[in-house]
Amino acid sequence: MNANANDAIAVRSLTRRFGTRVALDGVSLNVGRGELFGIVGADGAGKTTLLQSVCAILDPSAGEVTVAGLDSVREAARITATLGYVAQSYSLYGDLTVAENLEFFAAIRAVPQAEFATRRAQLLQFSGLAPFLDRRAKALSGGMQKKLAVCCSLVHEPDILVLDEPTLGVDPISRRELWSMLRTFHAGGKTILVATSYMDEAAACDRVALLAGGRVLACERPAAFGADLEEAVKRLLSRELAASTAPLALAPSAASGDAIRVDGLSRRFGSFTAVDDVSFTVARGEIFGLLGPNGSGKSTTIKMLCGILPPSAGRMTVADVDVVAHPGAAKGRIGYMSQRFSLYPDLTVDENIAFFGSVYGLAPGTLAERRAWAVELAGLGGHAHSLVRGLSAALRQRLALGCAVLHRPAVLFLDEPTSGVDPVSRDAFWRLIGDIGRAGTAVLVTTHYMREAEHCDRVAFIDRGRLLAIDAPASLRANHAGASLEEVFIALMTRTADPTLERVATR
Repeated sequence: MNANANDAIAVRSLTRRFGTRVALDGVSLNVGRGELFGIVGADGAGKTTLLQSVCAILDPSAGEVTVAGLDSVREAARITATLGYVAQSYSLYGDLTVAENLEFFAAIRAVPQAEFATRRAQLLQFSGLAPFLDRRAKALSGGMQKKLAVCCSLVHEPDILVLDEPTLGVDPISRRELWSMLRTFHAGGKTILVATSYMDEAAACDRVALLAGGRVLACERPAAFGADLEEAVKRLLSRELAASTAPLALAPSAASGDAIRVDGLSRRFGSFTAVDDVSFTVARGEIFGLLGPNGSGKSTTIKMLCGILPPSAGRMTVADVDVVAHPGAAKGRIGYMSQRFSLYPDLTVDENIAFFGSVYGLAPGTLAERRAWAVELAGLGGHAHSLVRGLSAALRQRLALGCAVLHRPAVLFLDEPTSGVDPVSRDAFWRLIGDIGRAGTAVLVTTHYMREAEHCDRVAFIDRGRLLAIDAPASLRANHAGASLEEVFIALMTRTADPTLERVATR
């Protein structure tokens, strides 16, 4: 693929190796000036390596990259000084305020003071961060932190902005706000290269490249993939990502009665109320989604249900245990998997399974049987002695699930378990969740992917610690004139500014 004067970025036969591992294998693509270009693909496909090569952070093992006509090896310093880059682990300073972070990044970019004042005002206006100038970055919600990171990368007015999954782990409202910022930047004639695991975001790009195994499978305008980009990507990736679907045998009892009952649950931190008089039930075998924006109280609720955090008020029964009176008694009857998968990266697959089996008090014979099942579940046959840090996110995800249900819990808590993984891996994981529910285990799951929340039997929307609605996804959509679940989410969240909202019924 040949570069031309209209290219902002040109990648030619790019190969990048890390030892014997080939992360990128002969990748070629061009990004035109003023183009909004999306990169999608499975975890480990090479997306971050490609973006870091474009940003002149990584040198090619073979091939070449040019950015604004500059060679990424010979003129790396000029590239890094001019473009804007937002990494997944963005480099904000948590103890600095919003204003201080902006000032710091302006200083290291040598932005003149007069120009900085103008740019700061513009950035604060379209990011909505003006009311939070004196708030420390670590006290911002996840969505606000992402917006601040973008603002810091734009403070020197780059012509090219590179973003690595900028909306990872943020709620639908924050995603829309961030993409509104990006569209404003793009409308000014700027070039944007963005990696994303959200197919609706990729569909908003001018063109999309699909990576798999370090190679470009397709590079087209979104419409060329068909009416449903997510389904098209699943089809293209399906041969690359064969998922294990080991049979499950988890049922602690017949699927009847309530596995979780919450009445008037509240949690206060000083004058701040994180969870406010929440009541709901989850039946045995039910898959129950707890949905809400960052900071809405989801994780605080789960921590109380697990007996990690005591409530300020209310009652909880989990797996027939009064968690308020006996906070530690339910631990042997529940499983928990966090967004970070709760694994130990410096241990092998087998060592992680053995550790969790010992924590759950499994007898050696039982552990041996379930170890084999967990390895099969994760699709890790032949890799029992591999370090977890070397596994893909999809494999770590399935291994973490296997570890969380080794002891066949009555209740399973999943806190954003599919954050950042590709559509095929998400579908495979949700098939496993469905198997777990059908086996009789109650599953309470949080997610920011409204499309996968459709797999839940019921969902509860929570914001500012208060429950706004509980119902089956189809019923919620019907009650909102057939809107998508994401549109229902946004409609409910925008109503929370009304202090007269009534509380919802528990069932």
